[in-house]
Amino acid sequence: MAKAYHSRRDQQVKLSGLGLGAVYETLIVDFGGPGELPIQRRVGGGKRDVRRFELAPGDPPQIRVHVVRDRGWRIADVVVPGVTQERIVSLDSSSGPAPAPPPLLPPPPEFLSTYRKPTPEELEERAAAIVQNDREELVGLWEWCRDAETQHPGSLGPEKWAAYSADHNHEIETAFRSGELQADIVIGIRSYEVLFEGSTMHGKQVDKKHKKRRFVRRRAVPVEEKEAALQSGEAAVATAVAQDPSLAEKECVICAESFADTYAMPVVRLRECGHIFHGACVQDLADRKKTCPFCRAEVLPAADMLTFFVHGFISHASTVLSCVKLVG
Repeated sequence: MAKAYHSRRDQQVKLSGLGLGAVYETLIVDFGGPGELPIQRRVGGGKRDVRRFELAPGDPPQIRVHVVRDRGWRIADVVVPGVTQERIVSLDSSSGPAPAPPPLLPPPPEFLSTYRKPTPEELEERAAAIVQNDREELVGLWEWCRDAETQHPGSLGPEKWAAYSADHNHEIETAFRSGELQADIVIGIRSYEVLFEGSTMHGKQVDKKHKKRRFVRRRAVPVEEKEAALQSGEAAVATAVAQDPSLAEKECVICAESFADTYAMPVVRLRECGHIFHGACVQDLADRKKTCPFCRAEVLPAADMLTFFVHGFISHASTVLSCVKLVG
């Protein structure tokens, strides 16, 4: 592997036939192209992260690596306190055991473990709050949280929230005002339940099929502010089309909806092949380990897609974080 790495002639190294054991016979280490990180692939499916470390003479015979759990353990190239974990790997069995790793982080909360249905008393409080909003000539604006991993949505700034489209906002607000426990909406090929919590103006957007959820909130705002928030999505599309006029005629082949007509849905460009889809639609392919419907290229997880444009924002190089969503 070291010889192949330094020669740069071989993009891949097969580990079969090296006498390393049966488990290595189906493994290939792919060094990738310029700017890409190496990865270990298994014939028939499956992959693991690979990194190259350099030790200077006199350094302890061990390496330190930070990992993060994302549907399995992955190597983290950026240390994030409270999220990544450090692992110490000894390279010399004769040097004694490596220092004990730090204690594991507590497991993530169970899916929807914090959700609580409104009680009859809380529904009455909700109705009273709506009446007060009407008296003050305030209307409901529903927003979804861009950070799908947060457990503390109340601490996030306004840049972490994005408004639903006018149609989805109307569906959610109608159910909320009617005293319903949830609103059912469809975005692309994904179906979601917006669950209302207690008497608060908050809730969760849930995809039970894929066990994904994110926080949502209702803000009581003047009519002018609501209209401005909804129109910002159309402005985002206009800017994106100005930068790439072909978008005006394109549609997501997965759901057959045009990008111009679905401005509230984040659009992503696959890093592997450059084809464009709605984030919510292509995430379903990633979850099921399917390939690009155009060229059969691998569809990587959301963190490896590129956001093309998102409701109210334009970004050509930022990675989709679990939020963008609606990816999660």
